[in-house]
Amino acid sequence: MSKLLVRDWMTTEMIKATAHLRLHDALRLMNRSNVRSLPVVEKDALVGIVTKRDLLRSDVSSVMRDIWDQYRQVGNVPLGKIMSKSVITICPTASMAKAAQILFENKISSLPVVDGEQNLIGILTSTDLFRMLIAEFSASGAQVLVEDYMTRDVQALQPETTLMDAQRLMATKRIRSLPVVQQGLLVGIVTRTDLLGAAPAHAAGENHYEIAKQVLTTPVRFIMTSSPVTISEKAPITGAAQAMADHKIHSLPVLNANSALCGMITESDLFRLMTNRFPVF
Repeated sequence: MSKLLVRDWMTTEMIKATAHLRLHDALRLMNRSNVRSLPVVEKDALVGIVTKRDLLRSDVSSVMRDIWDQYRQVGNVPLGKIMSKSVITICPTASMAKAAQILFENKISSLPVVDGEQNLIGILTSTDLFRMLIAEFSASGAQVLVEDYMTRDVQALQPETTLMDAQRLMATKRIRSLPVVQQGLLVGIVTRTDLLGAAPAHAAGENHYEIAKQVLTTPVRFIMTSSPVTISEKAPITGAAQAMADHKIHSLPVLNANSALCGMITESDLFRLMTNRFPVF
């Protein structure tokens, strides 16, 4: 019998935080545990959530950490000051397709699972949805290829594109990763996390304007991942789901038979597939 409910796939052994946890401690915890979001609880009740993006946006860029007073002050900020208090949640009896729909519509990668009293009982991540997708397609023998759901209109960068221009493009297009191409060939990929980790998150005063300017005009080739995980357009969609789950990534560049970039397959594309293939309730 198919397992299509959130309670069948949610993670119950969660990494949680309190509102008093410091920003830097939270970032270390997320890096150590290889998670991208932290539910914030008070006793057992869910009171907020922070993502790695939230923490990187609030942190001080590594190039500015010689400004010790600012670095220490920002690092000691409690999560209660920066967490999202209006948390999008889901109940354990909702369908996995409903969870995929919520993630797709809100451009997020995880959902805290709560009971009737808003107590946190689990968390559902994109990885959990990918596991379900792989299991269901394997059981049914369904054949869907990457090319059936990939995005063909690809926004790409050149190696010399600046961090500032990459940030603007991501913000304008509401995308979280950009392939880097040179003479038609894929040479790297840059994610929003890469940009947040590299660019100054806070103005450090007039004396440090030049530092900020220098960082923001740095070419993306200095921070891009130069050997990105890719997939063939003719590969099964479950291969894309497996690769994203294994590597904890949001997207994959898609290559054609000539090893040229022909598209991108993202977790949003997989969420859309799930809402098309499974009942939403």
